[in-house]
Amino acid sequence: MPLPENYKEKLLEELKKRGAKANCELCDHNNWSVVDQAVAMNITDLSGSFRIPPPQIPSAALICNNCGNVRIFALGVLGLIEQPNKGGNKNV
Repeated sequence: MPLPENYKEKLLEELKKRGAKANCELCDHNNWSVVDQAVAMNITDLSGSFRIPPPQIPSAALICNNCGNVRIFALGVLGLIEQPNKGGNKNV
């Protein structure tokens, strides 16, 4: 999945625009590193069915440089990638 140009800047700008708190909720520091690639959160189907590869939520990760807390944000919700299934489907 290609990320937009200036991905880090666009991510931080979008979070600020939406009112995300800058300080870490664990240690109260404001010193973050943005992972420069998308991360994927696997969606687990609890009905027992199994898919390879599993459905995923393309996400951005920020890591607190003080305590190691990791924040995860859905890229589609932030408008940084196209959402394949808008309308409440389980693939965000």
